[in-house]
Amino acid sequence: MSRVLYLDPFGGAAGDMLLGALLDLGADRHAIDRALASLGLAGWSLSAERTRHQGFAGTRATVTVSEAGQPARRLADVERLLGGAPLAEPVRVRARAAFGRLFEAEAAAHGVAPAETHLHELAAIDAVIDIVGVCAAVTALGVDRVACGPVPVGSGSVETAHGLLPVPAPAVAELLRGVPLAAHAAAGEMTTPTGAVLLTTLADAFGAMPAGRLLGVGVGLGVRRHAGLPNLLRAFLLEADQTEPTAGRPATLVEATLDDVSGETLGRVLELLRERGALDAWCLPGTGRKGRPVVELRAVCEPPAAAAVIDALLDEGVTLGTRVIECVRPEVERRIVEVATRYGTIPVKLGGRNGRVVSVKPEHDACAAAAEQHRVSLAAVTQAALAAAPAIGAAFDPEG
Repeated sequence: MSRVLYLDPFGGAAGDMLLGALLDLGADRHAIDRALASLGLAGWSLSAERTRHQGFAGTRATVTVSEAGQPARRLADVERLLGGAPLAEPVRVRARAAFGRLFEAEAAAHGVAPAETHLHELAAIDAVIDIVGVCAAVTALGVDRVACGPVPVGSGSVETAHGLLPVPAPAVAELLRGVPLAAHAAAGEMTTPTGAVLLTTLADAFGAMPAGRLLGVGVGLGVRRHAGLPNLLRAFLLEADQTEPTAGRPATLVEATLDDVSGETLGRVLELLRERGALDAWCLPGTGRKGRPVVELRAVCEPPAAAAVIDALLDEGVTLGTRVIECVRPEVERRIVEVATRYGTIPVKLGGRNGRVVSVKPEHDACAAAAEQHRVSLAAVTQAALAAAPAIGAAFDPEG
């Protein structure tokens, strides 16, 4: 059996709401406090109160920050903070991944490099406490995987350190790429950047609640008041059969059966599909009506790219119609590391899952180029790269 955490951000998502929901669910407060105290930060406090909000009972977590002496923080500052604290490794890995995504989103929104952007003074320490606290709570609950429901973003505008911004704020929109959004939208900001980065970092699937035996429910209360819509987030802890199919990110599979296309045309169509957004595209041989040989063409893409992939296929005139299948795409985390070998530096692709390296693959083209340069076999370069790379089972750090 596995423990699944399902997050339902029906009334919005913010770091304090997530932390409140997990505390309400039964996450060990002492474990969370120990993780936060290990950061060595001053000028803040965390309180958690069981109370009511718009007719619902739950826990409101509140981070209070003193205004004096709080510096702005860049990604390098946060990296040093997390790297120097004696955090449990799963907490450190999740928190570093969350901050990496947050700074990348902020940088993309403002058109600068991640190293150039920063979190403003009070927002910086608030985000550190929320993110590390939530990661510590998830670890304390012994969760094997996390899933999440559709995310509401709200409407209108929000006041920020950069002035008045439309909802969703640019960083939130960047973080929620590929994530299903809820149809309901209250006036104002329903999902904050910290809420968005925690949902997208923790969850490996978005959609309906998975099957399983319900162990507990936690309710995290926000502080906003939306007309007719409670500002709360629910967390469900389920015990699921491990034989249940693993969920993944939403994906779209586009299929077509072709019976009168040349090999050259097929090659061109496959290239075009990848250019238009297909994550991958391929062909399989088959048999059609009256025993005719056919080719089954398939392309998998993220849902937002499906229309462009379908248009590319139909515009080329190779088929009169396509089949579209909505599915999920389970994935491992990926990272490229460069390793030093006697044949030079070789990039190696690492696959990570649950904080551990599960696959190690030297990049073929780099190995082939090094083999030719040094007049050795491809196998010799590949083995040297594998020997210098992290081993399967080692700790996986998605941010490096």
